[in-house]
Amino acid sequence: MLQTRTYGDERQLAFCAFCGGPTGTRDHCPSRVLLDEPYPENLPVVPACVACNTRFSPDEQYLACLVSCVVAGSTDPAKIARPKIRRILSQSPALRARIEQSRAESATGVTFAPEHERVSSVVCKLAQGHALFELREPHPEPPDTIHVAPLGLTLRAEREAFESTHGPVISVWPEVRSRAMQHILHGIDAPHECPWLVVQSGLYRFHASVDSGIRVRIVIHEYLACHVHWK
Repeated sequence: MLQTRTYGDERQLAFCAFCGGPTGTRDHCPSRVLLDEPYPENLPVVPACVACNTRFSPDEQYLACLVSCVVAGSTDPAKIARPKIRRILSQSPALRARIEQSRAESATGVTFAPEHERVSSVVCKLAQGHALFELREPHPEPPDTIHVAPLGLTLRAEREAFESTHGPVISVWPEVRSRAMQHILHGIDAPHECPWLVVQSGLYRFHASVDSGIRVRIVIHEYLACHVHWK
C-alpha cells in the first residue's frame, strides 16, 4: 500500500476510533481477515480500546467468509478461492452452517441472504477507521447513512458516481497535513484528485473524502460496494 506520512493533528489519535473511549491498543483497518497473506506493507492502523479491538472479530470473519461464499456460489471450502477463508470454513462448521442456511437456489441462480446488522457493523467500523486514518476525522458516532450492495448490480450511472474521484467528492478539502490532503496536493493520478487507495488488489480498496460531511467508500473483493456518510 502507498506510504504517505501524515502530519495531521496527533490529538485526534488519543481516543478509540470506534467508541471514542480511552485507547489501549491499535487495530488494523481493514481487518486482516479481509486480506490475503503475505499482507501488504504499511497496512493502516488506528487507535482502539481493547473491547472494540476484539468485539468486531466474529462479524469481520462472518463478512469475509460470506463474500467469498457469494463469489463462489457455495460454502464448500474446496470451491473457495481464498486459502484463508477455506481454512476458516473448514475449522468453523457452525459458521459455515450459518452461512449455508442463508443460501438459496432458484431457476435464476444462487443467492445469499446476509445478516444486515452484522454487515453494517463491520462496514461502519471500517469507515470509522478510514476516516480517522486518512482524513484525521474521528467519528465514533453512528453515520447518517450506510449503503451496501453488490457492485455489479448497481446501475451504470450509480456505479460511475460511486467510482468517481472528481468534482463534488473533493469540493471541500480535508484537514491540512492529513494523508488525503497530501494526495491531492501531490497530484497523484491527476491534479486536485484524491485517488482510490488500493490496500490489496482485487480484495480491498477505499476512498475517503470531505463533501458536505465525511464520505467513505469501500469495495471488498471487487464484489461488495459500501458507502458510509456522516453529514
